[in-house]
Parts: sequence; C-alpha cells; structure tokens
Amino acid sequence: MNRPRWILLALGLSFFIVGVADAFMPPLRGKGYSALDVAHAVLISALCYTWCRAEGLARGVIPPGRSALLAGMFPLLGIPVYFFRTRPWRRALVSTLWAVGFLAMGLVLAAVGTLLSELVRS
Repeated sequence: MNRPRWILLALGLSFFIVGVADAFMPPLRGKGYSALDVAHAVLISALCYTWCRAEGLARGVIPPGRSALLAGMFPLLGIPVYFFRTRPWRRALVSTLWAVGFLAMGLVLAAVGTLLSELVRS
C-alpha cells in the first residue's frame, strides 16, 4: 500500500477512534463539542495537507501554488480546489465526489464508534 492510502487509512481510523472516545468525554461548557473534537479538527487538517503532498508526489505532480496548504487549512474547500488544480475537470469532479463519500464514511464511522461505546457503557 502506498503512502497516500496509509494516510487515508489513518484519517478514517481517527474518525472511529474519536467516535469511541467522544462517548466518554464531556462537552465543553456551553458548546456541543468536546476538546477532543477540536484536537481532531487539527489532526484532520494536518492529515489532509500531508495526503495532498504525498498524493502529488506519488503521481509525480507538484501541487500548484498553495493548494495543499489550502486543503490543510480548510479541507472542505481545499480538497476540491486541489483536485481541480491537479487533474482534468471531469476527473477532478469524480475525485471530489469520492472525497464527499469518504467524509460521509468518516462520519458514519464516528457515529458507529460512539454507539458501540454507549452500548458497552450501558
């Protein structure tokens, strides 16, 4: 397995782990999220940046401008921008749809992790 796939695996696994741990952490005062969720957002950003750099190197493409940095700072906007700057538009559109599916899968993994933790605690 190449490096970009390992990074994606780590990203998916992080959603599940945070989902499990979230069941045990109280939310911040007056907020609907915990400190772990904030740390996970930083981890997601770092992994998105790292994935863009590794994926570009694996394909032999140098990301134009600061596309990888944008993907790290604002993944929801930056990942599609990265795709559209490094691929033909049709392939970029398909890649963006795959990224949306990956995000949905990550959210499902987090929910499954939380539900499993709640079942074990009960």
